[in-house]
Amino acid sequence: MRLTIAILLLAPLSAVAKLEIKNIQPAYGPLGPARANDDVYPLDEYHVRYQVVGVKPNKDGKADLEVDVKLTNSEGKAVYDPKPSVGQLTLSLGGDAVQTSRFVTFSEKAPAGEYKLTVNVRDRTSGESAGFERKLTLKPVSFQIVALRFFHDADAKLPAGTTRVAGDTLHYQFRVIGFETRPKRAGLVMRATVLDAEGKDVGAPTLEVKADVTDPDKAAGSRRATCGGLAALNRPGDFKLRIVVEDTVGKKTTTIETPLKVLAPN
Repeated sequence: MRLTIAILLLAPLSAVAKLEIKNIQPAYGPLGPARANDDVYPLDEYHVRYQVVGVKPNKDGKADLEVDVKLTNSEGKAVYDPKPSVGQLTLSLGGDAVQTSRFVTFSEKAPAGEYKLTVNVRDRTSGESAGFERKLTLKPVSFQIVALRFFHDADAKLPAGTTRVAGDTLHYQFRVIGFETRPKRAGLVMRATVLDAEGKDVGAPTLEVKADVTDPDKAAGSRRATCGGLAALNRPGDFKLRIVVEDTVGKKTTTIETPLKVLAPN
């Protein structure tokens, strides 16, 4: 008797990645440090960055994506619902993933309460779609630093993160809201200090900027202030940037602190 053994060789099926959204992270600007929570304030900017994975390149080797962003209030009514945006992203590093971001800005008169941000992404090459939602809480107006962003340049045209290389200069901008304007006067003092990773003084000078509005008409109409500054990154290390703004009329302060990592040139 002869025993015949048949061996069936199966060729592995080529994996086809499904379109997915990964690494969703609210942040200060598209490249800045992560936000601690989803609380926002009037005149604030809420940025959320994410990866789109499973993208199929088009005939030109680019990711061709359509992004639909919608913001609804607690009643389900759309308060921000622009037309979907279409863009092609170059895949210079290959692969099937792209990093991108979207943001919404809350108006000065937006009612406090719960909001829902919905982001849907469609791959126009494969036809697949994926999306995500974030629940945001809009707080009432109070003395706050909002809409913090970081830049490579003083003209605030090139967004930056807070992981940089020694020799660079980090520029930043933000808004201040909720300061007092009585008695028909407004006064703000910004102090920006670089500390070490544990929050200790590194001996660097504090950047201090003062702004006083003594014209009664201008002071009465003041609802926001735009501030900014820069830090010269002269050496590698792990640091913190602490920004404190004092309301000299209302006798109160507000503070924001972000990590700052400076790498040695490579």
